[in-house]
Amino acid sequence: MVKLAAASQRVVAADPARLLAGMNSALLGNTQQQFVTAAYVHLDSQSRELRYSAAGHPPMLLLRNGNVMEVEENGLMLAAFDFAAYTNATHRLEPGDRLLLYTDGIVEASNASGEMFGRDSLRDTLKMTADLSPAAAADSIISSVTKWSAKQDDDLTVLVCDYVCA
Repeated sequence: MVKLAAASQRVVAADPARLLAGMNSALLGNTQQQFVTAAYVHLDSQSRELRYSAAGHPPMLLLRNGNVMEVEENGLMLAAFDFAAYTNATHRLEPGDRLLLYTDGIVEASNASGEMFGRDSLRDTLKMTADLSPAAAADSIISSVTKWSAKQDDDLTVLVCDYVCA
């Protein structure tokens, strides 16, 4: 259902907020009381900017020149509320920028003492992987979380994307 809802919004693909609003409308009443979190980023190589919106999802991280910034533009989860509204965050892209999208299972993974991996650890791990390829950085982040975690009861998903200007 989620794939179909997203595909039905292709005409507004450059506008993450409109895409999520359309997905929400398509999913309402069609998910057997299940809800969906989502994050959507549109990268425009001509204008060199990103547009980002999310629905109940953790903030995207932007690594730039050794500093990590949270990009957060969050609306309500999908398929739950007919009045949900979404907005876009827009940021200029710079060569060397690294984007990290991830699921909440990453930051909520807990160790034997019950301490969560957390956003600070994720930010630190992202910084430490700056010189790795996106695939190797993703593997390293997942590995760090699984080493931290006593048990894994939620999904661990990361997407690492580098902006390279030709």
